[in-house]
Amino acid sequence: MKQLIKTLYFCFLLFATFSVFCQNQSKNHIINLPDHVAFIENDHFKQGSFGNPQGDSLTLNNFYLRQNQKPLMPIMGEFQYSRYPESEWESELLKMKASGIEIIGFYDFWIHHEEKQGEFRFDKNLDVRAFLKLIEKHNLQAVARIGPWVHGETRNGGFPNWFVEKYQKSGFDRVSQNGELVPEIKVWFEALAKQFDGLYYKDGGPIIGIQLDNEVRSNGPRSWGYEYLKSLKKTAQEVGMDVPYYMVTGWPGTDLPEDEVLPLWGGYPAAPWTGNSKPLSANKLYNFVTDRRDKTIGNDIIEYSSKNFEDNTPLYKHPFLTVEMGGGIQDTYHRRPVIEPKDLTGLIYTRLGVGANMLGYYIYHGGQHPLSWEQTYSTQESKSSKYPYPNDYPMISYDFQAPLSEYGFMQPSFAYFKRIHQFIKSYESDLAPMIATIPEDNPKEAGNTDQLRYSIRSKDNSGFLFINNYARDQELSTHKNVSFKLQNAAVNLRIPETGGITFPSGTQAIMPFNQDLEGVNLVYATAHPLTILNGTIPLYVYYSLNGVDTEFKLNTYGIATIETDKAKVEQNGDSYLLTRFKPGKDCIITITKSDGAQFKILVLSEEESLQAYVFNLDGKQTLLLNQHLSFYNAETKELNLRSQGVSNYSMYSFPALDLTASNCKEEGIEGMFTKYQINLPETKITSIPFKEQTRTEIYQSYLDSLNGQTPNRPDYPIHFDNNKPFKTFTFFIPEILPKYVSDFLIQVDYRGNTAAVYKEGILVADDYFNGKPMILSHNRLNTGNELALQITPLMAKSSIFFEPEVIMDFAEKKHVDLISIEAIPVYELILEK
Repeated sequence: MKQLIKTLYFCFLLFATFSVFCQNQSKNHIINLPDHVAFIENDHFKQGSFGNPQGDSLTLNNFYLRQNQKPLMPIMGEFQYSRYPESEWESELLKMKASGIEIIGFYDFWIHHEEKQGEFRFDKNLDVRAFLKLIEKHNLQAVARIGPWVHGETRNGGFPNWFVEKYQKSGFDRVSQNGELVPEIKVWFEALAKQFDGLYYKDGGPIIGIQLDNEVRSNGPRSWGYEYLKSLKKTAQEVGMDVPYYMVTGWPGTDLPEDEVLPLWGGYPAAPWTGNSKPLSANKLYNFVTDRRDKTIGNDIIEYSSKNFEDNTPLYKHPFLTVEMGGGIQDTYHRRPVIEPKDLTGLIYTRLGVGANMLGYYIYHGGQHPLSWEQTYSTQESKSSKYPYPNDYPMISYDFQAPLSEYGFMQPSFAYFKRIHQFIKSYESDLAPMIATIPEDNPKEAGNTDQLRYSIRSKDNSGFLFINNYARDQELSTHKNVSFKLQNAAVNLRIPETGGITFPSGTQAIMPFNQDLEGVNLVYATAHPLTILNGTIPLYVYYSLNGVDTEFKLNTYGIATIETDKAKVEQNGDSYLLTRFKPGKDCIITITKSDGAQFKILVLSEEESLQAYVFNLDGKQTLLLNQHLSFYNAETKELNLRSQGVSNYSMYSFPALDLTASNCKEEGIEGMFTKYQINLPETKITSIPFKEQTRTEIYQSYLDSLNGQTPNRPDYPIHFDNNKPFKTFTFFIPEILPKYVSDFLIQVDYRGNTAAVYKEGILVADDYFNGKPMILSHNRLNTGNELALQITPLMAKSSIFFEPEVIMDFAEKKHVDLISIEAIPVYELILEK
């Protein structure tokens, strides 16, 4: 027995030693780069007018979109005008633009505009024409998603109640057979077309695309969905909707009328509409998979066929364009996910890495479901409508954990999206035509946490290496001593030149190879490209990746000198190798070419890269480093700086700012940047007192009736009722905003099941508890009157999914706890000419 134990122990040691040995050996990945691929002109695609009065054109081939024949990688974000106050539209559009959004996508919710048949409203926050005028004013573009059915977590999927009563036979019935449309749909399209008149791209306006309906099952000619989509397009054109691109969602069908419409795709980090409260399976979209569908989208109502799109042809007839990459995710009553920034960007890295050539986000800016015109029902999706939907969403909140919240507050993912957008806009003309290669040694299964997830996009022997060593709810392995060998008839390149790269768990990276820098060949860099400033001396900005040694290799041809004191420079034959970087605002490499011209390379830290904004300030391309929200109005030439709870901070600009304000002082130079100190009068965070008004006997009786089980449906009303058996509190918020404060972020730290806020007796805000505080806005709620807050109890037993880290002890005995309400000032400083 002892001998057996010794033998087993020896085997264990041998296995452990071998495992450590293997982990520390260099893993060399060999990638065979593809030869040139001829793109297919989309002559088959029946698009509308694609030129504008300025002489510009929007066209496409089967791989990318083009403006004036130049490859484009547009970035689109969803912002729904009818779910947001019209007085705030302009500032919110500017915030989106500051983060790199170029196209504003939006649903036109039929139920919002024609609640009563024949009575259309396009006033106040329903004034889509005014919204489009603001988009045009700030040099943005628009894609209108006109329905008639849109879903969007909306009552009846966006159909008005009267339409449902008149025609529908089920909640997802599109009221169409053999491509025949009921006349009311054309009336709806005509009403929209009147608002859009003169604002199409052909008129010099912002509307470049129309999306028809949403999530239609189209299974080829003569299927109902195929004929329905063709009829919708024909009807849109008949009423005057003439645009370069007619679009549809590519899922769930297998065969769209692809000569008529462009399919758009999507992917989300979680699926809170899933009909259970169990942990979800690993998400395949964190892998570099070429299937364009996320089969979790709409899986509450959609059954996907087994046919795989990627089996059709090596190249699609249309480019890989997305419309519903998750900008966040919305909580449902039965599932309460909490999303982190890398949960979202992980999907972006893999979609870019397999060839996506447009990023479209749903939602990019949160909003709120409006109540019906007479405030009798909410317009959110719920199980209580005529044809019950699978999910209950909050009646008001449509925050979506988006980069910009339902109140316009910047959320953590904003900086991460902004950073990847800066890369895309600097390199789109190179990147868009690049073909994707997904090497065979990528993991095949979503649950594989050990193999490296990577891809290559390349064209004419140059390209980018994509790494995604991150997946939501999975701990991916750290990869040590990794190298890549890129080869074809013209290329034989090893990255790095010697040794290997370590990719810590969580790394998301793009690394260039054979990149042209002003006529000098960057053989490779193990830093992430960020942006390019095309000033008198061009500036190429990169950032160092945490845990990854930064290394640049450049060909000597065309270089006279390289100057830097922040990296080690070695010449070896026909190349320079730069190592031992000290990234930061002063990590500058100045390269003088043989002809005397110069360009510079700046290597920031990963933390600094998240602070980066690129603005065209009065015609001057400017790199700003600011950890807080910044946005620029080119019309007024005002730079708006907003910070949540921080009145004094530093920011940095290259070149120096021409804009000034008395509270912004220049404080010298750090590297390439001029430093500025912002000092605003401090407004202390205010603790808001509250008073409990619970009807104790009614509440206790209700608790007893639950028998320890949380209700399966939300139960708070639209109109305040103090006889409801919930915990009830009243409070006031500060009435007056101090100078230099644009708003107060009201943070309600509570424990419970749901929370609802009432203003003058009407529901104005709500929240499904997910472990995080409820956020409100002073500007939306301030009337000087008392506000009421009702919190429903969470019991020990429930059919609700919560993230594992949410502390649930209170549900055993306390059930509801209001810990604090705090008013956090949102400071504002405007710099101007």
